[in-house]
Amino acid sequence: MKILHLIHRTWPYHGGAERYVWEHALAAERWGHTSTVVTTDAWDMSWLVSKKGRHLQPGKFIREGIEIIRFPVAHPPAQNLFRALFRRFKKGGPDRFFYPNPFIPKFDKWISRADGFDLVHANAMPFLLHGGYRYAQKNDVPLVSVPHANLGSPSHRIEPLHYFAGEQPEVLRESKLVVAHNSFEASVYRNECGVKEENILILGSGIDPDEWTGADGELARRALSIPQKKKIVLSVTAHCRDKGSFTLLDSSIDLWKRGEDFILVLAGPVQSDFREYLDARSKDVPQGKLIVTGYVPEEIRKHLFHAAWIVTAPSRLDAFGIVLLDGWMAGKPVIGCNAGGMPDLVHAGENGFLVDFGDKEDLSEKISTLLKNEELAVTMGENGKRRTIAEYTWQIVTDRFYRELQERLK
Repeated sequence: MKILHLIHRTWPYHGGAERYVWEHALAAERWGHTSTVVTTDAWDMSWLVSKKGRHLQPGKFIREGIEIIRFPVAHPPAQNLFRALFRRFKKGGPDRFFYPNPFIPKFDKWISRADGFDLVHANAMPFLLHGGYRYAQKNDVPLVSVPHANLGSPSHRIEPLHYFAGEQPEVLRESKLVVAHNSFEASVYRNECGVKEENILILGSGIDPDEWTGADGELARRALSIPQKKKIVLSVTAHCRDKGSFTLLDSSIDLWKRGEDFILVLAGPVQSDFREYLDARSKDVPQGKLIVTGYVPEEIRKHLFHAAWIVTAPSRLDAFGIVLLDGWMAGKPVIGCNAGGMPDLVHAGENGFLVDFGDKEDLSEKISTLLKNEELAVTMGENGKRRTIAEYTWQIVTDRFYRELQERLK
């Protein structure tokens, strides 16, 4: 079977959805299939909607036996006007043309003429699910839709991509399989989009245990000039309000004022809203207590996790929460959020804690508890690592996917 994987970015970028698709493309060979990954030339998300940010060379490439086709994003003048007109009149409906869906005319032309694929695996953004749907309908092949929809929680819904404002509910209903990363996401597809229960697979993401061989926290400490005995509270994400970075900074400042001794390491790109907040609160941060790294290459991340004492992810914008698996693979306790996929992963008091989004007092309390109770922190980390290896390696996750697919395509 020849599989067409659609995703907005791919190798060498290693975000959550990007890594998910790449691992499924790699695993396809193990199941006797071949893969083509079609994507954009964006590196930074900003490139999808503006000429700001980094981008890669368009064209065709081969990586680990997988064909990659990278199409250039176009940046038309009067973009807002085009979007408004297309949302109203063009086939596909509003969700396809809301920000940050890009204009990629060469992709649209290519997929309207492409053939030879036996299955479409469409991921993450409405323009890709719409494109996959058009191909599947035209060529009468199965469609697997994976929206990676960051919907928040039942008490606080967020819809940053306007997932269901147009044709996408129909796309999901017509899909052979709809993959959700958590039980709340699955309930939205079932109850609000009308997807049949038997067509939904709650799958999640994974990790590769081999990548953790040779992980050394001391390498990260030396690189960041952090003394060996200093405890590190780590957050690895694209820092912004929805990722919980405002709350984490506020909680840390409160704890420092109470005399707690730790270093907060914020690893990953800093979005503009959090950059402004950091500047506004800088006077409240004690000297030497905060380190902001910026983008961290994949090969460096594992050292950071091993250096940490606690891994925090108080985000309402994670469909799964792969950063929790990273923390557990390093044997660390985690603090997640009651949103997205984290409630499915964290067994409170056993392998970590959960807090409500924006609850800085509870977050402060949970951080303080784990800073003071070494036995609890170690036990939580060990429990999390055992569960991760038993349930969430990439081989386990991708084998579940292809086994399910094999059954459905009989």
